[in-house]
Amino acid sequence: MEKIVSWLIKHRKAVYLFTLVLLGISIFFIPRVKINYDLSQYLPKESMTKRAIETLEAEFGYPGMADVMVSDVTIPEALAAKETILGVEGVKSVTWLDDVTSIYQPLSFISPDLLDQYYKENCALFQVEFAGSNYSPITTAALDGIEEVLGDKVSIAGASADTRYMQQVLAKEILQIMIVVVPLCIIILMFASHSWIEPLLYLAVIGVSIVLNMGSNIVLPGISFITHAMAAVLQLAISMDYSLFICHRYTEERKNGLEALPAIKAAAKNSLSSIAASSTTTIAGFLALIFMQYSIGADIGLVLAKGILISFMTVLVLMPVLLYSFRNGLEKSKHRQFLPSFRKFGAGVMKFRYLILVLIILVAIPSFLAQNNNTYLYGDTSGSDKAGEAVAQRQRIEELFGISNPVMLLVPNDNIPAEVSLCAELQASPFVRNVTGLVTVADPAIPRDFLPAEAREPFLSQDYSRIIINLAQGGETPETYAAADFVAATAQKYYPDAWLAAGTATSLADIKATVESDNLVVSAFSLIAVGIIILLTFRSLSLPVILVAVIQIAVWINMGVPYFTGSSLVFIGYLVIKSLQLGATIDYAILLSNRYMDFRHSNSPREAAVLALRASGGSVLTSALILSLAGYAEGLLSSIEAISTIGLLLGRGAALSGILVLTLLPVLLTILDPIIMATTIGKAFREERERSA
Repeated sequence: MEKIVSWLIKHRKAVYLFTLVLLGISIFFIPRVKINYDLSQYLPKESMTKRAIETLEAEFGYPGMADVMVSDVTIPEALAAKETILGVEGVKSVTWLDDVTSIYQPLSFISPDLLDQYYKENCALFQVEFAGSNYSPITTAALDGIEEVLGDKVSIAGASADTRYMQQVLAKEILQIMIVVVPLCIIILMFASHSWIEPLLYLAVIGVSIVLNMGSNIVLPGISFITHAMAAVLQLAISMDYSLFICHRYTEERKNGLEALPAIKAAAKNSLSSIAASSTTTIAGFLALIFMQYSIGADIGLVLAKGILISFMTVLVLMPVLLYSFRNGLEKSKHRQFLPSFRKFGAGVMKFRYLILVLIILVAIPSFLAQNNNTYLYGDTSGSDKAGEAVAQRQRIEELFGISNPVMLLVPNDNIPAEVSLCAELQASPFVRNVTGLVTVADPAIPRDFLPAEAREPFLSQDYSRIIINLAQGGETPETYAAADFVAATAQKYYPDAWLAAGTATSLADIKATVESDNLVVSAFSLIAVGIIILLTFRSLSLPVILVAVIQIAVWINMGVPYFTGSSLVFIGYLVIKSLQLGATIDYAILLSNRYMDFRHSNSPREAAVLALRASGGSVLTSALILSLAGYAEGLLSSIEAISTIGLLLGRGAALSGILVLTLLPVLLTILDPIIMATTIGKAFREERERSA
């Protein structure tokens, strides 16, 4: 390592030039990375929803849809609005009252239930189908066009509107979060550093790493909007430690009398094992997500693991060069360290160690039971926002016309009587708001070949009839599950094993079954992989169990909070955070344990624990604060539910992991010291030397 550092510093101009070239290439590619807003793409191919979507795309193109309400219009004005919407580029079809009954008769002659589905209190509700999918730029442009031609009278709701909202706010929110996180990180780093310009070096290195990771995503088919929103902030928070390790070691070597170049070499050499262990365990935690069948986990895990690897390499290459280039500035801008010494804290932890152990056990047991009994949400909740015009428009429509929850049902097109009976039975159910199919918009007695193409094409393909079922229930409620079961049972009654359905309600069971089976695989892989890395790092059989147990208790407490507060938890957030929290915060435990083992050579267990806390407490506190801050910023500032949930869980989880590492871990190391000594290879401790003296 020393030879590599010498070469890098000698050729530092070339290093800077190479870095700038890579930055330029990455900046060029960043806007060209495809951001995917369709989470159904991550379902397993064998799931009902995935098969239905693929069939819909092949037969009908699986177009995007939206409910469009136009306020303060008469029936003739509503007809004119329908024609206006049809004239917007990107709109494929518009369904309204005139498609299911004659509107030239007195309104009193029309069934009130039918009329209220499309026209109520001088508001007309249109079901609009687009030429592109819910996630297509064509659909987004069409939505903008509808608003432009209809003005303030229009309100829009549906998956396409939610997608447009996410596209509009995502870039803005990422910038807002970084504007909040970066200055606060600088303040925290000022307290943890020994020089006023140290934090700027940290941010320079991590900034390069983030840009390189974002640009390198171009090699992937695309990344989810959840990954896109979280990756930069999490990479910043998680891999900041690596720069801290080298800088703090450099400062120690300088205090020991070494000149700048030898100090940098020694710092790089002596901190390499800590950085390697920290990054490897973090990468292992993230890579566990790759084994999820619901491949959104692989999307998040791969991008974050790649980011940590890039940070690791960037720190090892760029930080020594920066330290040498700014060696004089670092000396001139020295200041005292503002973090507490942890001397009294360590003594207090040892004094009350048994009380701490009992209290944490009393908290851990009910937390473990609670996190196994949480109420989970399994659907695509990530599209729901917490505030903004998108929610306001959806609420205006729902208050007047009720909830819209469309399901696309595909049935064979060779049995018209069965199709008529199916639609009639569905329409008669209280679970269903309305049913739209070829047999509802045209007289089934008319031969289909006689119908105009514009009437047939939205509902009829070579093999299938497409029926749009608007459920009267929304969200993940028992009623929604019952509605989905009713649709499935009714379709099965008329078309045994020959139907397919795609929609939020019918996909819930698919998602639930998929992610629940993922739970055991992800947990087992992350625990085993992290445990093996710790075992190889410390050459100890007991330390992996102790360190993983401390972080796992923090995970239990974190996941138990929603149960005690009575709130539901997005299951994908639960699954992702289990790996993220373990992978991102096990570093704290490794750092403190490493210092404990160093001090244990010449000190008693209690003395070694106090010294380890004094030596590593500041670094653990700094890392936990930064990661917790980044998580809470993501959670509080994002209006996209899935991102907000993961952020809040990570923020709370980082804080809990930091607290337990600073309290529970020293206690366990002290109490279990005889077991650790007996199961660790290559260590000679003071008691052994005293016995042999």
